[in-house]
Amino acid sequence: MARTRRQPSARILLAGGVDDLPEITRMLEELPENAYGQVFVEAALEEQVRLLPAPPRVTVTWLLRSARASAVSPLVFADHGEALAHAVTGWAAEWCVAGCEPRTTVWIGCADSPWVERARSAVQIELADAGQQVQVEYGG
Repeated sequence: MARTRRQPSARILLAGGVDDLPEITRMLEELPENAYGQVFVEAALEEQVRLLPAPPRVTVTWLLRSARASAVSPLVFADHGEALAHAVTGWAAEWCVAGCEPRTTVWIGCADSPWVERARSAVQIELADAGQQVQVEYGG
């Protein structure tokens, strides 16, 4: 039996790096109060973390590369986009299921990362497989 998840209002996924913060902040400020979803922001250091203007049902998660090991053996810390890509594909595995809320807004930045490019493709496939007509928007 297929998993299903239904929610009463618009669902979002915003994901990017610290260079994408102006665009992420703008999108968060434009969200309705009843929006729900997830924001992932990848940063190299804890000093880059800041409070973002998210509605009450939107969770902001900071992914610190300096606190994560890399899948690439010579790297001590996570590569640029690596933590973000893992978070985005994990989100897709949990939320892109049959019977989901059909109105999902997805915006993924960190466009210069091959890790994120692969994750972006995976999310598009997961959304299509779940029967959702959602265009994944690309950020700078």
